Amino acid sequence: MKLTGTNVLVTGGGRGIGRYLVEQLDEAGANVFVLEYDENLCEELNQLASARVRAVQCDVANADAVDIAIQTVTEAGFDIDVLINNAGIIHSEPLVNMLSRTERAHSRDNWRKVMATDLDSVFFVTSRVVDHMLAKRKKGVVISISSIAANGNAGQSAYSAAKAGVNALTHTWAKELGPLGLRFIAIAPGFIDTPSTRAALSETMLAKLQQQVPLRRLGAMQAVSQAVHYAIENDYLTGSILEVDGGLVL
Repeated sequence: MKLTGTNVLVTGGGRGIGRYLVEQLDEAGANVFVLEYDENLCEELNQLASARVRAVQCDVANADAVDIAIQTVTEAGFDIDVLINNAGIIHSEPLVNMLSRTERAHSRDNWRKVMATDLDSVFFVTSRVVDHMLAKRKKGVVISISSIAANGNAGQSAYSAAKAGVNALTHTWAKELGPLGLRFIAIAPGFIDTPSTRAALSETMLAKLQQQVPLRRLGAMQAVSQAVHYAIENDYLTGSILEVDGGLVL
């Protein structure tokens, strides 16, 4: 599948890697529709110079909101060829915090919030988009942004479990829907150099992270974008988890 003229739906495309993906897809000639939680970021996207990019506000962790948003997108004449499940949050919290003098156990509310945003949303959006693709007899592609945390990161119970679930859904749907012409790929970034990464970590911590990577550097957002483009254009690729991590998981 060539990118030029392709209709791509992106969740969480207002900032960070999602925003970079939207901009790179636009530059490649794709038509992009974004589902974004933040109304201000939606407005920013809708004010971009390119007429190929549109955005609508949607909480993808809410099944009813997803149903309405997908209906809005398709009724606007946007026949979805590619879905990129990018929306997500990173959360770090130990299962039991031995240093806490009050509540030591992992917050159940935080567990539910991460699972809703990072895993439930993938199910909600994909089920509706796949239904649309099959109704239109499209040979579509679904790409989900996972993480190397799916292998298990200490202190990230919810996030690791959610991303492992994303990988499992990718394998399951590739087997289930491959005979109908649909492809499913997950992309698992490692340590990526983003504005939020720079804001959250000190230079000392960034240096330590880089020493854990065989290539001794953080990945650029371009590396994730290149993996997305590859997954879209390679029509014999499905069921794969593409690790974009500089060799971190070996």
